[in-house]
Amino acid sequence: MAIDYRNVGSEPPSSPNTGTVSGDQHSDSKSGSKRWIILGAVALAILAVVSVIVVGLSGGSDETGGSDAIRAVHGPTTVNNGVPSGYTRDTQGASTAAVNVLQAFDQASQGRIDMNDVRSTMIAADPGAELAREIELGSNRDESSDVMNTLPAAVHVSSFAADAAQISVWSMTTTQSDINNTGTVAVSTLWATTDISLVWQDGDWKAKDWSYRQGPRPEDASYPAADSALGGQLTAGYYTFYID
Repeated sequence: MAIDYRNVGSEPPSSPNTGTVSGDQHSDSKSGSKRWIILGAVALAILAVVSVIVVGLSGGSDETGGSDAIRAVHGPTTVNNGVPSGYTRDTQGASTAAVNVLQAFDQASQGRIDMNDVRSTMIAADPGAELAREIELGSNRDESSDVMNTLPAAVHVSSFAADAAQISVWSMTTTQSDINNTGTVAVSTLWATTDISLVWQDGDWKAKDWSYRQGPRPEDASYPAADSALGGQLTAGYYTFYID
């Protein structure tokens, strides 16, 4: 006889007989009790799995001040005082690290994060001349009300080895500023290409040096030359997020 699950949880109908329960009725009662035990165990197992997933996705903060955990496939895994770190030792990890180096320099130049934290977390022990100059220019900045964001339009891995990588980032930088505190806002954009040398030090990708040049503009990049970084294989699958 099929079970009508619409009646699960309701009181069983009373037997017209006031005598002993028949064997079939006793069997049905035991079967029902067993079914409820099984359903309860399944529900508890599902609840346990869901709890593990929620805890894993929620991330949370380290007990050290200013440090937050991130769950990104190729990194970063940690943001400490606004500076991301922790990348996988592959082309995707190096690509992500290179992009984040550019964005961290933007934040430091606006005084939103400390260049000393960028230096200790994202820069190699012995940076090249151009990168050292950028570190000096972005140091000791007061926080600005202006906004400057660099967005990667294309990333190309020029070369890669276990201990070093060369990454080219074609990016658009957007700035927003108040003109002479008049309340009139100006927005400007700049397209540029930055070649970043990375080395693997202390278990992470660190910027060793870089070279910067303006362009190309989108209208000039539609059909890139064969020797252009934009003519090579570009890294796909990029996501970004805000840290504030």
